Amino acid sequence: MIPVGGGAMFTLLGRLTVADGGGRTIAVRAAKQQAVLAVLILRPGEVVTLDRLMAELWQDEPPATAKASVQTYVYRLRRALGPLAADGVTLATVGNGYTLIVPDRAVDVRRFESAVAEGADALTEGEADAAVRSLREALAISRGPLLPEIDVEIVRDERRRLDELHLTARELCVEAELRLGHHNRVIPELERLVEAHPFREASWAMLLRALAGRGRRAEALAAYRRLRHILGSELGIEPADALRRQHQEILQGDGVLVIGYLR
Repeated sequence: MIPVGGGAMFTLLGRLTVADGGGRTIAVRAAKQQAVLAVLILRPGEVVTLDRLMAELWQDEPPATAKASVQTYVYRLRRALGPLAADGVTLATVGNGYTLIVPDRAVDVRRFESAVAEGADALTEGEADAAVRSLREALAISRGPLLPEIDVEIVRDERRRLDELHLTARELCVEAELRLGHHNRVIPELERLVEAHPFREASWAMLLRALAGRGRRAEALAAYRRLRHILGSELGIEPADALRRQHQEILQGDGVLVIGYLR
């Protein structure tokens, strides 16, 4: 996991905030200046060309003043971030573009991704306790969708990717808890997951496991009927083979034998 020191911090999950090592907010208020910062920080170490920035900021036809405007936004952004140079933050001009260097530990998105990866690896290695710790840390970092106030293409694409990663982290964390035998603890979380994402069969599979694992066989069978009705009425399909086998095992009173449904 990326260590967190006392340096600068860029918060992107939720509304954009930038703070120095003392926790003081660095003001980046103008909407297009925020968008420039978002594009640069989501392409760490890459040279983002002036043309790319103009295309992100003006999705239709850029105004005649677009080039000068972007240069002004970058100039102001460089001045705003200047106090963070001691923390390894650098905004440099490279040819016809710009690159923003920010240590991974200073960006919540990168710490979130690192914690999810560590949790997934631990789960693969059979270390459920370590997986829960890393994944709970990841979920604590992710305090909201990526930069909801910024509407540019790269942010929209990354927001969708990170929303999916957040959902995967929730499922992996539940899987780890189930392997530790914490069935009752995760049932409410699974109910929330299937309510919010009714076509997510991995969550339904874990809900059946959790209910059956606590002897709540009738509720597990009822949950399967709910899923089958949703899939049939909305998509015209049956549950996946693994779920159907799991349902049969519960019907036969064999417990829940389908392990590792998540892929």
